[in-house]
Amino acid sequence: MGLGIHRRTTNEPNNIARASSGPFRAALGDSGITFDNAQIAAIDALSTPVRHGYYLWGDVGRGKSLISETYFAAIPTDRKRRFHFHDFFRDLQAQITREREPLERSLRRLLGNARAVFFDEFHVHDVADGVYLSATLKSVLDDGILVLATSNYAPEDLMPNPLYHERFRPAIDIIRTELEVVHLGEGQDYRLKHAAATRGFGTGTWRTQTPVANDTPAIELNAAGHIISARGVEGDTAVFTFSDLCAQPLGVAQYLWLAQQFRAITLISVPDLASVDRDPLARFANLIDVLYDRDIPLHVSAAGERSRILEASEPPRDAKRIASRLSTLTLAQAGPLVRNVSGNCT
Repeated sequence: MGLGIHRRTTNEPNNIARASSGPFRAALGDSGITFDNAQIAAIDALSTPVRHGYYLWGDVGRGKSLISETYFAAIPTDRKRRFHFHDFFRDLQAQITREREPLERSLRRLLGNARAVFFDEFHVHDVADGVYLSATLKSVLDDGILVLATSNYAPEDLMPNPLYHERFRPAIDIIRTELEVVHLGEGQDYRLKHAAATRGFGTGTWRTQTPVANDTPAIELNAAGHIISARGVEGDTAVFTFSDLCAQPLGVAQYLWLAQQFRAITLISVPDLASVDRDPLARFANLIDVLYDRDIPLHVSAAGERSRILEASEPPRDAKRIASRLSTLTLAQAGPLVRNVSGNCT
């Protein structure tokens, strides 16, 4: 009643879900964290064993990661796999292309002997991912594998593009009818409240200053089949301009490659985000998602505040999530941001 939970009646709860309930609640109890009412309702829903699994969705910063990661850790088996949505479907498509084998066989290779699967950060923008998702869910559910999924979106909003929405309808129907859909309701954005970090993405910085011309010769990198220009590479750190990474037709595969190659990334000459056109801004959002999910420190020199992404004429669909993730970066004073390998300050 008003909690946003879509319940299914079943007499056959998944054995792993049943075995996970107690350890999950115990781990949350031992954490010492005080949860709000909406979070408690979501925890109660995940503590109730179901036949196939759970789809946990809600706004950014509401504790989805904490709750879902605690549940996944509590699953009492080593036969479990966690995938980020981007990574899973990139690997699946690459497997199908490389091996020229049926989807079902590629899925079994990726999932191995897993009896529980955690799909993190559902957000579907590619219709091909939507088609693969339907087949993946059918296969996983048919095999009795427990599913845990998180998203910022209700199932019906996963593919908003009206041109493709009907093609994605089978996946929506599977999520709604086979999984326990749990809405983590409105409340405090805890990512904003507890923005300080000691490692990873949150140790990065956001520096607001007037952009200066950058004539540093480009260093060409072959990123997953695409040539990317860097302004400096030293060891496992790299410097790029906004134009290098966001004005070019790059995709998630290239950003994942960067996250695999470098332990820290600096992004310079970033324009006021409110003035950026739709496509470069969408690529910027994808870049932030990948670096945040891979916990790669990011240092930014920009012409405007990070919240300006919300004021763009055509903001990315995930603008609120991106703004929340950017809020974890430490505000830094204007001045030289980084010294690149040629010795020039940028």
